[in-house]
Amino acid sequence: MNISDQAPEKKRNDLFLPEKEWVKALSGRPICIRTFGCAYNVGDSDLLASVLTASGSVIVSDPELAEVMIINTCIVIASTERKMLKEISSYPDHEVYVTGCLPLALPESLQEHTTVKLIHPDSIHRAAATVSYDQKGPVSVVQIGPGCVGSCRYCITRCARGSIRSNSPHQIYSHIASCVRGGAVEIRLAGQDLSAYGHDTGQWSLATLLEGIPALPDITRIRLGMMNPATLKPIAQRVARTMNNGPFFSFLHLPIQSGSDHVLDLMGRGYTVADVQNIIDIFRAEMSDITIATDIITGFPGETDDDHEETVRLIRRIAPGMVNVTRYSWRPGTGMSRDHELPDRIRKERSRAIIRESYTMFQKANEKMKGAVMRVIPTEQLKPGSVMARSERYEGVVIREECQLGIPCMVTITGSTPHYLIGEVIRD
Repeated sequence: MNISDQAPEKKRNDLFLPEKEWVKALSGRPICIRTFGCAYNVGDSDLLASVLTASGSVIVSDPELAEVMIINTCIVIASTERKMLKEISSYPDHEVYVTGCLPLALPESLQEHTTVKLIHPDSIHRAAATVSYDQKGPVSVVQIGPGCVGSCRYCITRCARGSIRSNSPHQIYSHIASCVRGGAVEIRLAGQDLSAYGHDTGQWSLATLLEGIPALPDITRIRLGMMNPATLKPIAQRVARTMNNGPFFSFLHLPIQSGSDHVLDLMGRGYTVADVQNIIDIFRAEMSDITIATDIITGFPGETDDDHEETVRLIRRIAPGMVNVTRYSWRPGTGMSRDHELPDRIRKERSRAIIRESYTMFQKANEKMKGAVMRVIPTEQLKPGSVMARSERYEGVVIREECQLGIPCMVTITGSTPHYLIGEVIRD
């Protein structure tokens, strides 16, 4: 797979198999799909499974039962990229296909994997348009379209997925309806930046999309995916009002990344800390008990001790219910040089400090929930005799007994960890 002399466009396109070719090659075979990364990748894998099932293939979860391995990759940080390359090398006795962000952004990393075949994510969508989507289960992913409108100086995903290409409202509504028919009670609306939806069309926005969602069964809820404060800011009021009056979890994933305006500017995020606070105030005015989830990057080049402390103070002030902390990792193609990278020791120390602060906050908040009675919907089998359920606020509630997935129940909260609540089913 020698691409050193090829033009960039050929690097991104000519190495991928046409959909007719990979669909034919995979038809009627036992296939294991391994998916890594975000909900959008999960959505791609779901569509891929539908295409392959329609062509007579059998999707298996155990690689030992498969002839073919398909690896749907994520490369958000360098350690994840290394994990993907190790995963691709782990199946010498299988035919291996690779899709996702790795071959899109870093095809050269696969040069030594001469037998690996590549499937472009767009090719999956073209093939899926020719078959009936028939996913069954309590949790489904519905994609609003790939790409974003940002130019963040740490994000390789934008190099892989490009500018946003919004699916039509009709396509999204039809997909939601098919998920409901398949028994979905949790529908994850996914994109690289959900609030950028429609920017490429001039016709739609996330607000208009949400306002037009048809009526859903009473037990079905939509979980909105990640929204960049820069694109959410102009439509925050309409989105919050629609969420409060519609079939949505009371949950907002708002990746702040830093509590310092100085660092946000270095990152190229396009908003200020004041913008973040205003957005959160708007959503909490509509839904006082909303769960705020956020992402933080520690040790971005140029971040000072004072910048780090500003982030800690912001976390305390907004009191999110979920925080994902990542140490800065240089990524090619993002426009950042490596000249001013902070030592990994500093990045690690700052990451640990924010995690400690967050977990202490989560534990205190969750302990206060003991004795509360709430309605939840079991959505995931964790292991025999244990399920994960979701509250209206998208809190994770572990129930340590068998419950039918997709059927609501009332629970009493009997305990907690920093990460989830523990519930006991209330019997009639």
